[in-house]
Amino acid sequence: MQPRNYEEQTINEVAGRVPEARHVLRAYHISASNTMPLDIAAAEASVTPDELLAVVEYRARRRARQAPAVREYATEEELVA
Repeated sequence: MQPRNYEEQTINEVAGRVPEARHVLRAYHISASNTMPLDIAAAEASVTPDELLAVVEYRARRRARQAPAVREYATEEELVA
């Protein structure tokens, strides 16, 4: 199966792949459970699909930067080769 770009996917497929998409879709009054193609839903919200996806990407990147760092500590025995 060949991967499709986001514009060819439905709203609920995009919302399932990108967690932050639900918040952005809600801001544009688009239901995340909608089975409508992204380009049509974006047009109904008076935005371009590129603009909608840019906001989704921005929110996802911003959240990733704010996520707490994961730190692992090794014991002395684990450090000896």
